[in-house]
Amino acid sequence: MKVFISVDMEGISGLVRWPDVSAAGIDFELNRELMTLDTNAAIEGALRGGATEVVVEENHGVEDLCVLRMDKIDPRCSVIRGAGRPGATTMAGLDANTGVVMLIGHHGRAGSYPGIMAHTISYGVFKLVQLAGEPIGEPDFFAIRAGELGVPVGLVTGDQIVAEQVRARCPWADAVVVKQAFGRESGQVIPPARARPMIQAAAEQTVRRARSGAYQALETCGPYEFEVELRQPASKAMRHNVAQLEGFNLVDGCNISVTAPDMDLGFRRVAYLGYADTPGVIKH
Repeated sequence: MKVFISVDMEGISGLVRWPDVSAAGIDFELNRELMTLDTNAAIEGALRGGATEVVVEENHGVEDLCVLRMDKIDPRCSVIRGAGRPGATTMAGLDANTGVVMLIGHHGRAGSYPGIMAHTISYGVFKLVQLAGEPIGEPDFFAIRAGELGVPVGLVTGDQIVAEQVRARCPWADAVVVKQAFGRESGQVIPPARARPMIQAAAEQTVRRARSGAYQALETCGPYEFEVELRQPASKAMRHNVAQLEGFNLVDGCNISVTAPDMDLGFRRVAYLGYADTPGVIKH
């Protein structure tokens, strides 16, 4: 069974502040290793559960999506990293041959207090992202895209907020809560050395359950209509760029509607708005 692991950084065990996940942070190099070790715990568990292939894809959007320590990553996996990937940005390795998806180190959606570092795709640019009038986060994008491919989401690790949100959409999913959020940059954390065995055990159980058919893929129904609320009014460059593109409509100064026939394109279009204020940049 092929296992797809999406690894983000905000939900990694022990991390609670934006400087923890920024290249300028005092502990960033240490935290890269913590991210890698949480990922390794999931890989080990997946292989013990019967996975025959593990694909890890980096989802943390700093340093051109190259944050994992490649000298520390479990050599039995393969890793997708770097910018400019084909398909739905950080889901390039997800296909219909995948048996189960694991979301390691993920975070709550924009607007979900007290979620630690909660945001959707771009904290600095997006205030809120909605699908059909309901707020969504990155795990929602993953679950819907996986559902289009007939693949279930089986595990999420992070704070209690992301666990609740994933299980609300995918009730069958397992969750490892490695920290209790108190606020956007505070919480009660399980030390990483204790959290990693929890992640490993859950990953093993997830693969065993997936192999037994205990999970189901999320039922999906495109096309999709999103509304992205910007933190600041759209710049002149952004307005000019989106006016040239199919699937985008500037509703007012801070709100842009986005439509797409499937989540592969939907994720790319929404993510594009995070850098659409660059003059002349319309590729997404």
